[in-house]
Parts: sequence; C-alpha cells; structure tokens
Amino acid sequence: MPSYLDRLNAEFDQITDGVNAVLERAANEDRDVTDDEQASIDRDDARRQELTRSIEHYTEVEERSGRVAVLRGRVATLPRQTTTTQVTEPAYDISRDFPTPAHWAIAVHRSMTMRDPEAIAAIERATAHQMIADNPGLVPRPILGPVLNLFDSTRPFISSISNRPLPVGAFDRPTISQHVAIGKQAVEKDLTASQKMVIGKIPVAAATYAGHLNISRQDVKWTSPGILQIVFDDFVAVYAAQTDADACTQFLASIAQTTAGGDTFAQIMANFYAAAAGLLANGKSLPDTLWVAPNVWGQLGGMTTVQGGAAFPSLTLTGTSGNPLGLRLVVDPHFPADTAVMGASRFAEWYEDVDGLLQVQEPDVLGQLVGYAGYGAFCNVNPLAFTKLTGIGTITLEAQSEGGGGGTATQTKTARR
Repeated sequence: MPSYLDRLNAEFDQITDGVNAVLERAANEDRDVTDDEQASIDRDDARRQELTRSIEHYTEVEERSGRVAVLRGRVATLPRQTTTTQVTEPAYDISRDFPTPAHWAIAVHRSMTMRDPEAIAAIERATAHQMIADNPGLVPRPILGPVLNLFDSTRPFISSISNRPLPVGAFDRPTISQHVAIGKQAVEKDLTASQKMVIGKIPVAAATYAGHLNISRQDVKWTSPGILQIVFDDFVAVYAAQTDADACTQFLASIAQTTAGGDTFAQIMANFYAAAAGLLANGKSLPDTLWVAPNVWGQLGGMTTVQGGAAFPSLTLTGTSGNPLGLRLVVDPHFPADTAVMGASRFAEWYEDVDGLLQVQEPDVLGQLVGYAGYGAFCNVNPLAFTKLTGIGTITLEAQSEGGGGGTATQTKTARR
C-alpha cells in the first residue's frame, strides 16, 4: 500500500508543479493566462481533486493497517512456521480479471474517466509491453559520418620542392660541370680568357608505385556507403604517403654534408647562420627552406628567450608552418626522428606520372579488379646546396644558459626517454 500511496502523491506533486509553472510563466511575462493554458489548468485541477479523494481514502486504509499492527503487538503470537518450498506464481489468466468483454469495457471506462486505481491496475496486468529488445530486426544500426581514414595525403616534402612531369622511365638530367671562362683583359688586343663548357648528366630512374584489390560485385552493389569509392580514396591516400616517404628517404641519402645544429636558441642562431654561409660558399646558393621531423618542430617551437617569449614566434601549435630565422619550415612525419635539413628547395626535384585508378571487370567470378598506379623519380641536382643539421631534438643537458642573438637565451632541456 505505501508504494501505491507514494505514486498518488508523486502524481499530485507533478500536476501541482505543472500548474505552478504555467502561472509563474504568465506572471513573469506580465499577462493573463491564455485560453489553452486555462483549459490545461482546469483539466489538471480536476485530476488533482480525484487524486485528493484517492489519497484521503488510502491514507485512511494505511492508518487502519497501522492501528491493527499496534494491536497485534500487544498479544503474543504463535511461532511463525516457515517453509523452504519455492512458491511459484500462477500464470496470469486474463479471465480472472475480465470474465467477459463487458468487464473489460467497464474497466477501461473507469480507468480513463474516473481514474479508478483498481481498474488501472487490472488493465496494467493484462497489457503486454513491446520493447526494442523484442524486435531487433526492425531497429537499424546507422553508419554516422564518412569512413575515418587516418592517412595524410598532403605530401609535405614533395609539395615543397620542384614538381615536374615524368617524361620516360629513365632519363638524364643535364648539369653544367664546367663553365665558360670570363677574365680581365690584360691589355688592348690581348687574348681574352677562353674555356669550353662541359655539360654532364645526372641519371634519373623512375620507380613504380602500385597496388590492387579484387572486390566482389555483391560488395560493390550492396554496401552503403559504397565500398568502391572508399577503396579508391584509400588508394589515393596510401599512394601519396608511400611516394612522399620514399622521396624523403632518397632526399636524405643524397646529402653528404652535416652541420652542428644546437640545442639552445643561442647555439641555433649561430650554427644556422654558419650553415647558411657554408651553403652559399659551396653550393653557390643561400637556403630558403628548413625540412624537419615532427620532434624537431616541437623542440624549436618550445624554445624561449630570456624574457620568456617564444624564440621562434612564427611557430604555433595550430599549424606546422612558420619561418624560423626567415626559412620556410616544412614538417614531414615521414622524416626519421631528429631530422633537420637546410637548403635551397629549387635543387630538389620530383618527377611524376600518375596512372591513377584502374578497373577491370571479371564476369566469370563476378569480381571487379581495381588498382592504383603511379611512377615517380627524385633527383637532387646540387647536393652541396643542402646540409643536415645535427643535435636538434636530442636534448640531454639540464638548464643550460648561453648567449647569442643580441642577448642571453635560457633553455631548459628534458632528457629524451
């Protein structure tokens, strides 16, 4: 009984809160209640009157039960006998509550118009509840959003150097190994300087990058989103990643020069300028680009000056671009850790011919053979125009201070694990 009385009280409180909310809203808006709001209030108030009568009735029933319990406590009772036999609830029989259709109609009327608790309980016992677990075949599992692909198809390194079409599978890149001579004439009519030009060649051979997959026609026709477009997009992304990684490997292998990089702002300032001077002397060109691995980018971006500001303020966490000391920064995850290369980007070249997506139907097995192919070649026409910078990203010292760049820069390092 207490649980049923609690339900009546909870319904009464809920209706009261709803009426108060309507009246409070009208008061806050400085207006009278609307006709619809008044009709709702009247309907709720009528229900509260019914609940009041039911609450009074069942409260009296509960009080009588309490008085009987007190009276029973005054008289000693016989020991209660218990049994370990499991009592099985009899199967529900609707004819017990509703012997005839007329009993059902009366109960429905009393429950809907009079809110009779006993009629409501009887109908509740006779009502079957349909849940989602009862019909899993009718509840679809939707696919939300596009298929997630973690491959990066931007090719940072290849995009940063000269890109040219691939003419043939193997060719020679002409380069001047000996220039003509120009000299100061000693006297009028004296013989001027003369030297023949020697043009050498750099052999370039293209590599083939390709892959294929056989997809059933059923998979092509019945998937949603369609498997074919997803496979094609993945081929493009993987091709971009593989070609960029191979170009990075060939680029590093083509460079023989190394220069100390430094692990503080002061050292980097001094060593970068020294490296640039060496490139100008040997490779006859000033650098314009700094290629780095992600951990070197993080090291440069985390360096601070003695005033506490960023040593390279153009570097931010929202992007991997920037211009440390005027150099265009290119961050490529395909470079090994601690990689840093300074040089002139125009001397690194990438030649490419992309076949793209290929398809062949296989009617004998209802299959569709798909693939992707491309041909690429990397060439470094002036290796002396590049130098590897060592020591960046391998910090092992603690709280070292050094001067440079017009002031003292303090850099705290944490050992790499």
